[in-house]
Amino acid sequence: MYASIWRFRGDPDDLLARYDALMAEIGAAAMQLHVCLRTGDGIVLLDSYPSEAAYAAFMAGDGFRTLRERHGLPEPEQVDGFAVHVAYAGGATLHTEGPPPIRADPTP
Repeated sequence: MYASIWRFRGDPDDLLARYDALMAEIGAAAMQLHVCLRTGDGIVLLDSYPSEAAYAAFMAGDGFRTLRERHGLPEPEQVDGFAVHVAYAGGATLHTEGPPPIRADPTP
């Protein structure tokens, strides 16, 4: 699994309205792990991909740029990609490079 962190600066309310419209078009089914964070000066997205190659293909393609422009979401100020060591959501392990470092049921 590979993930990217996207930083968009601007009015958070405006950016979130544009983000919500964009995400309504994409749909949740396309998301493996995705988080949108409100900051004092914009929004930060954490998005995941099955592999670094999938991330590279996504970044090289025009699909998301076209979608982003259609909804008026500006060019991100910064995008960084990282290998995912472990990912949890909803009490489940979504990805791990080895044995999960925490148990699913923490009771002794």
